[in-house]
Amino acid sequence: MFEGFTLSAYLFPLYVVGHLSIFCWALYLVKVHKAPGAWLVAMIAAGLVYDNLIISLGYTIGIGPLLQDLSWPRFAMHAVLTPFMMIAVTQMAAAGGIRWAETTQWRIFIWVLVVAMIAYGSLGHLIELKTVPACFDGILRYTANLYPSHFCPEDIGGVQEAVKGSGPPIPSIVGNIVTLIIGFSLWRHQGWVWLMVGALVMFGAASVPFRGFGMAPGNAGEVLLLFSYVATVSRFGRFRKSAIA
Repeated sequence: MFEGFTLSAYLFPLYVVGHLSIFCWALYLVKVHKAPGAWLVAMIAAGLVYDNLIISLGYTIGIGPLLQDLSWPRFAMHAVLTPFMMIAVTQMAAAGGIRWAETTQWRIFIWVLVVAMIAYGSLGHLIELKTVPACFDGILRYTANLYPSHFCPEDIGGVQEAVKGSGPPIPSIVGNIVTLIIGFSLWRHQGWVWLMVGALVMFGAASVPFRGFGMAPGNAGEVLLLFSYVATVSRFGRFRKSAIA
């Protein structure tokens, strides 16, 4: 981004701390209140702890098979765990008294959508995943999409070519749309605005041009989105059992 200024190298360890804090908060809500949605939030947060940790350690580990192998679970987590955000927010909605979130029709719809997004992410991106090293703003990682602005120096990455390995993160976009819908409902019916704010912030962060700013804005959005999740679970999940299987 800026020569000699590696902000991302400092931000990603902070993201690890942020997601770890969310993970611990969610586990507390599971243990003390058995709060609906808390287990799923904890699982997603744990996956994001790993995701950001491996990115943070990229230059320490270095380019090679070890970093590439350690990076594979990052992609698997996004393909398999991310769609469960829709189940988590549905549980929050049910706990918050949103009646349509407790209906059989919505349960069937949301589970079909989750399975479809897992299949899309796994079959469309994960099974034949091919990754290459990318360097940007003090971060070294393996990616399926490589832009010229993210080429590594030739002395560590060799000669590289641009790679367009996968399209937009459809499961994340769909999950965030569902979050926005439920967040809007909780705001209108319960006066709780923060889940909707978290979804809007995530959309804003994801819209920051990746070529020029790298992963830092999007990953910051994930921290704020997950914080809105665990805050919503804490707000509504202490008093009602889950209404969705």
